[in-house]
Amino acid sequence: MIRLWRAKHNNRLVLTYALATNSVSLAIAEFASSDPAHSPALIVSDYAEVTAGNWAEAIQQLTSKYARYSKGNPAVVLVLAPSLYQSVQLERPNLPPEEVSQALRYNLRDLVSLQPGDIIADYYDVPVQMPGQDKLNAIVADRKVLEPVLSVLHEISDNIVGIISEEQAIAPLFQHVAEASVVAYQHGQEPALLQVYLNGQMQVNRVVRNLEQLSQLTADEIDLGGASPLSVEVQRSADYFERQLRQRPVSNLVLAVGVKHRAGVQKQLSEDLGLEASWIDYPEWAQELGAGDCSDFPVLGAILLTQALREAKQVAA
Repeated sequence: MIRLWRAKHNNRLVLTYALATNSVSLAIAEFASSDPAHSPALIVSDYAEVTAGNWAEAIQQLTSKYARYSKGNPAVVLVLAPSLYQSVQLERPNLPPEEVSQALRYNLRDLVSLQPGDIIADYYDVPVQMPGQDKLNAIVADRKVLEPVLSVLHEISDNIVGIISEEQAIAPLFQHVAEASVVAYQHGQEPALLQVYLNGQMQVNRVVRNLEQLSQLTADEIDLGGASPLSVEVQRSADYFERQLRQRPVSNLVLAVGVKHRAGVQKQLSEDLGLEASWIDYPEWAQELGAGDCSDFPVLGAILLTQALREAKQVAA
C-alpha cells in the first residue's frame, strides 16, 4: 500500500476505484456496524472506459453516476493496475523503518524508468527470502499520473485510505488457498500476475508483461496452443518457489483470467504442467453484482483490505 492514512470518519461506505490502461472500475460496499468481521454488502460494481489516459475524467463520470454514495466522506481507496506501476525487489536500505519509504526514490533511480522527482514509492516485505537476504518489494508509481487522480478523489472525500498495487489488492480473494498453489490473474490488456500462495498468504509475485493478450484469446487460438506461454510462466513461478526459495512443491494452479473459452485453457494447462487446474470462484458477497470475468477483483479485494483495516482499528480502540 503506497500510502495509508488514518481513517477520520465513521461512514460505513467504501468506494474503491481501480485504474487500468483503458478503464476505471468502481465498487461501492457497506460494512456492518455491529460486526466488523461480517462480509461487506456490495452495492455497486461498474466501470467506465478511459481515453487518452484521462483517468480523472472517468472517475468523475462514475462518481456522478452514483453521487448519493459519495456523501458524508466515505472511505476511498485507489488501486493501480500493473501497467501503472513498477514492482521492484531490492535490498532493504540500512535505515530505521520510518525512513525507508522516503529513501526509496533514491535507491530506485537506477532500477526504474522514472526520474527521482517523479517517483512515488512505498514497499511491503518479501514473505519468503533466500538465506542471507533481506529484501523488500517496492511499488513505484508516477507522480504526474497520480496527481490529477488524487485531486479528483479529494473532491469526493477527505478520507483517502490509501493507494494499493493490484498485486496486493487481489491477495485477500485467495486467502482460502491453503496448499502451495500458483495463481494466474490477468484482465483486459494488462500484464499478468503470477503469484504463489501458501496457507492463504502470497509468497511470490511476478508481473509478466508478455501475457497482456491472454484474456483476449479466441477458441481457435486456444486450440492452436495459445495458452502455452502461460504454461511456461506458471512453471517458472513454481520452479522459483520450489528450487530457489526451497519451499514445498506446488500442487495446484488457480486461474483468474477473463477468457471466454475456459475448458480449452484448463485442459491445455493441466496437460502441460501436470497440475490440478481450477477456476477461482467469486466470494459469496460479490456473486450477484460481480463482473464474472475477474476484471473487478482489484476493487473487490480492496474492499476486503479496507474492512480488515477497519476491524483492526476497532479492536485496537
